[in-house]
Amino acid sequence: MKFSFKKSQIAMEFMLLSGIALIAAIVFVSISLDQIKGLYAAKEYLLAKDVALKIQSEVSIASNAEDGYSRSFELPEKINNRDYNISIINNTLAVWTSATPYAIGILDAEGDLEKGSNAIRKTNGVIYIN
Repeated sequence: MKFSFKKSQIAMEFMLLSGIALIAAIVFVSISLDQIKGLYAAKEYLLAKDVALKIQSEVSIASNAEDGYSRSFELPEKINNRDYNISIINNTLAVWTSATPYAIGILDAEGDLEKGSNAIRKTNGVIYIN
């Protein structure tokens, strides 16, 4: 009889420890997924900021250049494998995805930005994009 009691005790201890290990693994995985999600959002924000700063830099260079300045520059098709939008309203440039917005002030410029190739030029003191 002692022998079967030890077997059942060992089995119960094994099940208890297995359950605790399973709960610990679930907690660890959920915490890791939250951190990965946060890092992905931070990466997307930084990439949107990078696009906005690139555009701001192009407009700033054009504003400091002489009339007749012309240059082409590229914008990515996607940010972090997501579609994004760009708009300029009242000297504010906004770059956003479905999850991440970024806005920055820019100098006065006429025209609309597009994903891919863009042209910027300065004519009679006015900056034109595309």
